[in-house]
Amino acid sequence: MIDKRFEQKFIIRFAGIILAGLGIIFLILFLAIPRPDIKDYTRISQAFIEADDTLSSIIGIAVAIDAIVISAIVVLTAVLASHKIAGPLYRFQKVLHEVMTERKAKHIQLRKGDQAVDTARSLSFMIEGLKGNFDAIKCAYEEFEEAKKGFDNTPESLKNLKEKVETLGKAIEKFSL
Repeated sequence: MIDKRFEQKFIIRFAGIILAGLGIIFLILFLAIPRPDIKDYTRISQAFIEADDTLSSIIGIAVAIDAIVISAIVVLTAVLASHKIAGPLYRFQKVLHEVMTERKAKHIQLRKGDQAVDTARSLSFMIEGLKGNFDAIKCAYEEFEEAKKGFDNTPESLKNLKEKVETLGKAIEKFSL
């Protein structure tokens, strides 16, 4: 029901989001960590002490920014992906409800990128088949009603009425699930 390419793209997007998050953390760390100008070895210990004080706050800020950005992107990606699945289901439900309540057959239209295209085609084909069966029954019934109105107890009139009943019976037999 769900296209394999859609699933693969979905997984790749999430992997890309995680990798982008790691990239953001490394970029923030690279840009925010102080780089002291050390001209002799006596300042190395002082540089480590200064870096230690600022490093924990920089890492905390980087992780917080990354969590916010990744969360927003994940939510957006999940909402867009769920619409490609939930949208067709909503349309299926709407069309089936219209078929039941209004007795109208409609073709199901999906948006580009929506999933369940094969299911939509199958459902549309089924609805068209049902519509054809109902139309055949309706036509046979109308012909029967005309023959009934014209019935005058003659053998020819009786034969015509029997033919219309048989046609109606065949149309009803043809209708099966």
